[in-house]
Amino acid sequence: MLNTDTLINYYFKQISNIPRGSFNEKGISDYLVQFAKEKKLKYIQDKLNNVIIFKDASAGYENHAPLMLQGHMDMVAEKELDSSHDFTCDPLELIVEGNVLHANRTTLGADDGCGLCYMLAILADDTLKHPPLECVFTVQEEVGLFGAFGLDMTVIKSKRMIGLDSGNEGTTCTTSSGGNDTILTKEIHREARDGKAYLVRVDGLLGGHSGGCIAMGRGNANILLARILYECLLEGIDLQVISINGGLKDNAICRSSEAKIICSSNLLISTIQRMEKEIKEELYESDRDVFVEMKEIEKEACMTKKDTEDILSLLYSVPNGCLEMSQSIPDLPVLSLNLGILKTLEDKVILHFSIRSPLSSRRNTLSNKLICIGKAYGATGVCESDYPGWNYDPDSKMRNLLKTYFKETTGKDLIEMATHGGLETGIFKGKIKELDIVTLGPDMDDIHTPQERLYLDSYERVYKQLIGFIETL
Repeated sequence: MLNTDTLINYYFKQISNIPRGSFNEKGISDYLVQFAKEKKLKYIQDKLNNVIIFKDASAGYENHAPLMLQGHMDMVAEKELDSSHDFTCDPLELIVEGNVLHANRTTLGADDGCGLCYMLAILADDTLKHPPLECVFTVQEEVGLFGAFGLDMTVIKSKRMIGLDSGNEGTTCTTSSGGNDTILTKEIHREARDGKAYLVRVDGLLGGHSGGCIAMGRGNANILLARILYECLLEGIDLQVISINGGLKDNAICRSSEAKIICSSNLLISTIQRMEKEIKEELYESDRDVFVEMKEIEKEACMTKKDTEDILSLLYSVPNGCLEMSQSIPDLPVLSLNLGILKTLEDKVILHFSIRSPLSSRRNTLSNKLICIGKAYGATGVCESDYPGWNYDPDSKMRNLLKTYFKETTGKDLIEMATHGGLETGIFKGKIKELDIVTLGPDMDDIHTPQERLYLDSYERVYKQLIGFIETL
């Protein structure tokens, strides 16, 4: 059980009882409003369910400049295939193992539950010393930063901000990537045919955040499954696809994907077994538990032969993963895409990509290339939800203050990091040009996957660093 004696743990337990997947934030938004009412704090709740809670300065800080704290209330709702968890209504089942907090076969929501709990604890604790606070809780960050886009920032007086949607203790983020969603749609037609029906599934992959993990070489189940089926076609195996589905979130590297097919060739099983061996060898370092399984199922109407070839050719042709690395910042991707969702409906197949780059021109070019490839196979494409990156500010006073504070209190140098992930910082900076931003966050691993873990000692240390730093402002 999570020890809820401390405020940050108490509030983590509280918010974990409230379903808060993206687009399902009404419950957590209302919880924040009720919290503000109980604490007699001024608040704003907008039509998107964004919430801003204001707290007056503590004694002696009345003339200090206001400070904005910010995090997002939604989480990526991912689970293991055999989990019965319902993200629309079930609370998260929290599990503590030593120093590690995780959930039972689902994402934990530490991204960005940690930021929410830090703000709630600060707002609830009247013993802390701080300037006037403006705590901003946004919605729909994980699906396109829609909450930040729609937030009315004219009510914000702060010109300095601590972003709490961050990870890695001892670091502060200095720049982030922009991104967009590119969606390809291919209409299909169905027919009956002879042969046996099979389910082919690629699973056992690690997945991960499509920003933070995209350069790690991890396999994407959608891409791997399409490769297997397309290479079956190259072997002359006459198969037709009933459906092909994988992934729930465009910003999570797909861990599991499955296709229903009809085939009458005796070579199918041996070819898939050979492909599984190849893939396991290729991904031994990054995804050594990957596997391909196959079983016979009931037959259904399948896509026509032409549609099958078009869909598999399209999936085989599209790029995926990290495409370019920065020439100036070590180990930083600057262009990537992730086929996070592959979905088959009765009359169409949908491919949903997340594209990331700090440069809008590179994002737009890659999006256009995807649409061009799709057109060659009869698919239409659209680019949605383009959001800006956050550019490096060489004159940040907040960053210099944080570096000094961190050095004085820990004896260590604060590490400045750039991220390929998308953050709301770019949107806030665009709305308030003078906004000076730093970020803080604890150590966590495998966010956006059911293996997500939060390290409790780091979670507590970073909170102490946060309130200590705020006291100096």
